[in-house]
Amino acid sequence: MRALVTGPAGFVGTHLHAELGEAFVPYEADVLDADALRKAVTGADAVVHLAAQSSVAASWEDTLQTWRVNVDGTVGVLEAVRAERPAARVLFASTGEVYGKASRIPTPEDERIAPVSPYAASKAAAELACSFSGLDVVVARATNHEGPGRDDRFAVGSWARQIARLEAEGGGTLLVGDLSAERDILDVRDVCRAYGLLLDPAVPAGTYNVAAGKTVKMSDVVELLVRLARVPVLVERDESRVRPADIPRLSSDPSKLRAATGWEPEISLEQTLADALAAAREMEPVS
Repeated sequence: MRALVTGPAGFVGTHLHAELGEAFVPYEADVLDADALRKAVTGADAVVHLAAQSSVAASWEDTLQTWRVNVDGTVGVLEAVRAERPAARVLFASTGEVYGKASRIPTPEDERIAPVSPYAASKAAAELACSFSGLDVVVARATNHEGPGRDDRFAVGSWARQIARLEAEGGGTLLVGDLSAERDILDVRDVCRAYGLLLDPAVPAGTYNVAAGKTVKMSDVVELLVRLARVPVLVERDESRVRPADIPRLSSDPSKLRAATGWEPEISLEQTLADALAAAREMEPVS
């Protein structure tokens, strides 16, 4: 199998490369470049569309670019596949954020979507494009996924990088946002394993939650990271890090994915955070 992957150098892309090995074919051009997409799709057995503006916070700051990349980029990928490889399996990386403040938690795939951020709304719109494409598409609604290499636009990535810097400085204060939210957190490597399984054409097309099915308080995540720190770390709320329209509790039901593929998450949250912090230390070496 040759799987063309958009966004190959991103956080998920680098881990998916490790998962897929030689089947991984990077698409490094602009997803808004229709000609480049059509040329790249030729010869691919599958397409994994990861390229996106994936930060909720950034989507409030530049909503137009979020929609352009996440919606127009997805439509461009679908049209390239339709033109060049209409039988190829397409995996679209969506998000559990499309459910918004769901009435059922863990949330099944048939829950009404009600996005509360430009990011989630753009992903929901891209999902609609997938549903009308007539192609062999699996939509993967992944919940929060963390691990080595997560950048500091995201909470766990920011906390890990801050702690690594504090270790180099001998201690200090970790700045955080609202820690009252509860999230369904997976290791990015478990998510990539799920994506690999969903590329199997024997798995029916459709929408699948990629989730643990349980929540953890973000305050507990911070506590676990602080315990892993090699120096004393204080925690302080920074109002500038509190994002608008946050969802108090977010978790998805992975039963459909489990039934279709046998997938189960394998990496504990503690291991995920330890690996994320270890990677952050490599980027911020202790002097």
